[in-house]
Amino acid sequence: MGVKGFVAMLLSVPCVPAPPGKSTIAASDAMHSLAFNLKYLPVTVAEDNGNGDMMGETYQGRVQVLLNNTYTERNCQLFTTKGSLGSASKYYSMTPNGLGKDCSYSEGKQYTSGAELHKVFAFNKVQCCNACVATDGCAAASFLTSESDHSGGFGPQTWEGFGMHISEASASKTTGGISVSELESHFRERFGDYSKFDQFMDYGVTFFTYDLQTYADAFKKDGVPFLVAQWEAEKTKDTWYSLFFLSNASHYVIELTSARKPSVDSTTLPKLEQRMSDDHVLKFKSYGAHPAHVLEISSINRATSNITMISDVYANLFEAKLTHEINEGGVIRQCYNTGGSSSNLEFPPGPGVSLDEDVCFTQRASDVEKDAIFSVRGFEEMLWAEHAGTIGNNANSKIDMYTENHYAQPMNSAGMSKLATRFNSNDPYPITKDTRLAYACKQNYIIDPTGWSIQPVGTATNWPKCSGEDSIVV
Repeated sequence: MGVKGFVAMLLSVPCVPAPPGKSTIAASDAMHSLAFNLKYLPVTVAEDNGNGDMMGETYQGRVQVLLNNTYTERNCQLFTTKGSLGSASKYYSMTPNGLGKDCSYSEGKQYTSGAELHKVFAFNKVQCCNACVATDGCAAASFLTSESDHSGGFGPQTWEGFGMHISEASASKTTGGISVSELESHFRERFGDYSKFDQFMDYGVTFFTYDLQTYADAFKKDGVPFLVAQWEAEKTKDTWYSLFFLSNASHYVIELTSARKPSVDSTTLPKLEQRMSDDHVLKFKSYGAHPAHVLEISSINRATSNITMISDVYANLFEAKLTHEINEGGVIRQCYNTGGSSSNLEFPPGPGVSLDEDVCFTQRASDVEKDAIFSVRGFEEMLWAEHAGTIGNNANSKIDMYTENHYAQPMNSAGMSKLATRFNSNDPYPITKDTRLAYACKQNYIIDPTGWSIQPVGTATNWPKCSGEDSIVV
């Protein structure tokens, strides 16, 4: 097929409603990560997480953040012992049957005794069941129904927020790279006692929340390590605060940011560069408190060893819109909206597809001591060596573990046309350790210079060596 024909096919797929965006990583223990996120954050198990948190051979630790128009209180109570059941018309109660299996349910019943664990958010009884399956020591659960409940559908739903997806794909390989558990240990070793900011904290997601205190108190109570830092918004001159932590048993970095200073043990907070775009600072400054302490996505973040290459790929090739830029004090940070600069660049075409979520890249001066553990450049080299070892010359390979490290966003049509032309005229195959831009047919991934992948939202595209059966709409 010629380039023009391929591009025409690429852009002629039907428009589908935009999911809320997501950021995904591979993990060595997805269930402990899932249980952690459900306990501490206003999130629900993803609707399509599978019965008993499994899809095929993959353990799914996927959550979606709670939208601010849904629940205000947690509605799924977990128990370490069943106790007795009492009649309660608005409840479903359940006992787990293990990973990969649905629970056994009792309609119109509530556990009125038994040792309580904690409560989580859930849209339906199956999500409550999956929360129990993932949580160590959970023997039973009771779900309180309400008019806010939802169920059904595959993929992100309109009533679900941004996706924080953690996947343990047992059939995938890390040939040529390092194991996921070893990668996770590098993150933990670099972060140490969380007494100062670490460059690997640039890998993750940034959420606005009205007040950090609830999170700081919960983490301090349970001994969860975290870092609080401060930064100044250049245009408004307001001081903002960021709280960084790792989701348990993973390398999923979460940054919560607020204009309200939390009360923490440290009297002097580390100072960072501006952590959100000017537009997001103004937007979120107007947001009020919420009973559920909801999270609003601002950006998906990556560290990089070569910001020039990032700029060339994202600005010049993808035609992503630059939304924020910093170059000072040994820090270069660039943020992009991959939907482009105007509505006619949306991919796929149609209204409501462009999301107000940035993708940010930060290049920092080297930290010799920390880089001896594992450096940003070393991380990128490892990822590309692993892609070479698992995909190699087979674009249709589905065994690459680290393509699980990806984000999903709308990609604008002009940029995708350029990328299609690039892949047709400059075949990235076979992928080698020196490749720095490629694609994979699995989920139609684009692999950017960092070695992390991109899953174009709402598309059913085919890259040059891919067959239609590999196209997946998400």
